[in-house]
Amino acid sequence: MKKLILTVTVALACVGAFAQGKVRLVNDSLHLLYFTTDTSKLLPADQALAGQATLSNGQGANGSTLAIDLWGGTSSTALAKIGQTSITSAALGGTFNGANFSTVPFTGLGFFQVQVYDSAAGSFAAASVGQNQYYGESPIFQSNANAGTAYYSIVQLIAPASSTWAVGSFDLGSNNRGAIALVANVPEPGTFALAGLGLAALTIFRRRK
Repeated sequence: MKKLILTVTVALACVGAFAQGKVRLVNDSLHLLYFTTDTSKLLPADQALAGQATLSNGQGANGSTLAIDLWGGTSSTALAKIGQTSITSAALGGTFNGANFSTVPFTGLGFFQVQVYDSAAGSFAAASVGQNQYYGESPIFQSNANAGTAYYSIVQLIAPASSTWAVGSFDLGSNNRGAIALVANVPEPGTFALAGLGLAALTIFRRRK
């Protein structure tokens, strides 16, 4: 009986291992990263890049390196990080390096989201609440996680992948569309002024002591 249980357990473990999906994290000319057109959400040095695709030299903006995370799961409310890649050095700006992941813990159609952030922040969550760091994300969409030998692209819009990640709505010209807008939490001039007044008050207070 013990041998039977052990055999069944091992068999189930093997089936579980083969049941893991395969997915390719990559974008295309219809799902590019681009800088928001709202210059108040861009670092001063990058305001001239408003509405343009991110740089194609391996960096995102202002010398910062952007990280791209892929999250996925069987439910839109239970996503887990699957893997990570970075900005590509290809000629087309706004693209990121393709990366294959064969450890997706599900097969068939699953839910996915792409998150982009300044790698110095360490995570999308940290960048989104920090200052002077870029971040952006796609909507949660569905795509296929293949259990066979192929890696199905998360942006493949035809069967059998059937990705529901909509084509970007921002026109970048030459049939290129922006799908993930990058923004940053930039302190307003008034915030700097208040901080300056606070430092001045502290200085005066110390001198009086």
